[in-house]
Amino acid sequence: MADKTGPQKIIAIDLLRAFAALGVFYYHNHAGSTIAKYTGLSFFRVTDAFGATFAVPLFFLISGYCIHASNIKYLKANRSLPLKEYYIRRFLRIYPAYFIALFVALAVNYFTLNNYRPTNNDLLIHLFALQGFTTPYFNTINLVLWTISIEIAFYIIYPLFYYIRFKYNLNSALAFTFVISCISIFYYGYGNGVSLPQRFCVFNLWFAWCCGAFLADKKAFNPGDLKKTVYLYFYLIILISCICLHYIPNKLNILSDQFNILFWTAPMLLILSRENWLRQKQNLWLIKIAAAIGLSSYSLYLLHEPLISLKNFLVHKYFTTSFQLAGVVIGIFIIPVIAWVSYLYVEEPFIHKKHRVAAKVPIKI
Repeated sequence: MADKTGPQKIIAIDLLRAFAALGVFYYHNHAGSTIAKYTGLSFFRVTDAFGATFAVPLFFLISGYCIHASNIKYLKANRSLPLKEYYIRRFLRIYPAYFIALFVALAVNYFTLNNYRPTNNDLLIHLFALQGFTTPYFNTINLVLWTISIEIAFYIIYPLFYYIRFKYNLNSALAFTFVISCISIFYYGYGNGVSLPQRFCVFNLWFAWCCGAFLADKKAFNPGDLKKTVYLYFYLIILISCICLHYIPNKLNILSDQFNILFWTAPMLLILSRENWLRQKQNLWLIKIAAAIGLSSYSLYLLHEPLISLKNFLVHKYFTTSFQLAGVVIGIFIIPVIAWVSYLYVEEPFIHKKHRVAAKVPIKI
């Protein structure tokens, strides 16, 4: 859900994106349940849980890391964030592909004779990517598009984190987001019943998202700091809290969502630390394929849900029972290919435009 090409492309980030995207894809295909059904191995049902619980949080942490990493050059030049160019770049990166995906979802719903017909309000809400802030339209047209609302909100408020980092220091910026998230979680978590928009309010998750930005900043300015023992202790607290919160039913989901993002901080650092090795091995077919999925992960994320619906509709309508499983498997492999084509012909042209916008901002270090 952030920049995937350009001069600072990081293979480790592409692999992490691929891991997250495939997790969501695996879950929405009910792959674990299907494997369990045909093999009799019930363990595979549990594997669906990864995509349901941990994949989107990984995307959010990667997003925080990449957005801040793309603006480190301004900090090094000791200059404020160029807001106009920043917002244009964010728009070019996220909205064109989102608009196409929205159109595809509507077309698939119509073609597959889906009983749900979006109202004018629903269409308008989705056109402005506001569905993640509404209860009736949270996941109507496409199950995953609510996360785009949250992602855009992160983009909108990120300059505040940057401003505090620029005027004061990194710890002050992170502490500010921590206070905001604590207030927000307490506000929404206090009392009975939390709606989905309240649970996934951007301010609830802001601290965890900004921890990705914190890691990017440390990697750029003080990479040795991340090896300090204190960070190991912090991660142990995160890990223990994450495990404990998953044994508390529903009541603290609003808090566990934060820890589901923080859970990925150490694995992300571990993969990033192997970047030099990955560059040496980047011609291996496995890394090439995974990196390609990572590059096209935004398209895969946006398109997979309607394409899964289309695949299932076509398989059940035109395949005999004995060939349906084969049709489903073939469809599973075709969808990432469609996502790659979308990346090449929908995302990439706007990525190039985004880079041209960035190049117009003079930087003197």
